[in-house]
Amino acid sequence: MRIVNSTGALALPAVLIGPEVASVGRTEEQLKADGIAYRVGKFPFTANSRARCNADADGLVKLIADAKTDRLLGGHIVGPEAGDIIQEVVTAMEFGGSAEDLARTSHGHPGLSEAIKEAALAVAGRAIHI
Repeated sequence: MRIVNSTGALALPAVLIGPEVASVGRTEEQLKADGIAYRVGKFPFTANSRARCNADADGLVKLIADAKTDRLLGGHIVGPEAGDIIQEVVTAMEFGGSAEDLARTSHGHPGLSEAIKEAALAVAGRAIHI
């Protein structure tokens, strides 16, 4: 049985052992197969202050947005607390949010969720810390 939420994505798959993996929405492969134009923003945890302080900086955040509308189509995280911080991406997608919406959201510093903001900025080529 497939469990689908209102964004049309399957329920949140997550692996909660090292490294954690969490995903929501569509993948690049799926979008390519459907001929949908998209943009990608990536941000490595090696550039995230909190991950470095915790000596757990392996992995990255990857966001996928529609090339025309900037609406979020997918979010994929490999790294510390991935199963927890993916919730911000899920909420944005549930409300039809864009990468720009995430980029403009305030994030505490130092925090792992800053990697989501940076990936959102990277969608438009504006990441600050890489």
